[in-house]
Amino acid sequence: MSNNALQTIINARLPGEEGLWQIHLQDGKISAIDAQSGVMPITENSLDAEQGLVIPPFVEPHIHLDTTQTAGQPNWNQSGTLFEGIERWAERKALLTHDDVKQRAWQTLKWQIANG
Repeated sequence: MSNNALQTIINARLPGEEGLWQIHLQDGKISAIDAQSGVMPITENSLDAEQGLVIPPFVEPHIHLDTTQTAGQPNWNQSGTLFEGIERWAERKALLTHDDVKQRAWQTLKWQIANG
């Protein structure tokens, strides 16, 4: 592959789909996905997925580690509203300790690391 921008990912498998696929890129974003009739040779500005599965990354771009693993403690947000959610968090916040937050945060980070 040259120094030019990546334009196509070839020989890719997609979740729930049969066969191989080409993923076309423009300005760093997916612009089209097309079926392939068979394995394609690598060309300039392409990346060979080597018939591997292409999936979104396991990324959580925004997380509140102080609140992780607290759903339903001490009570569930029955209405699903923000206002009740704030009330439920106030109840849970009163029960927080340094060790509690640290243990839950570390466990969540370990799960995230283990899943890429």
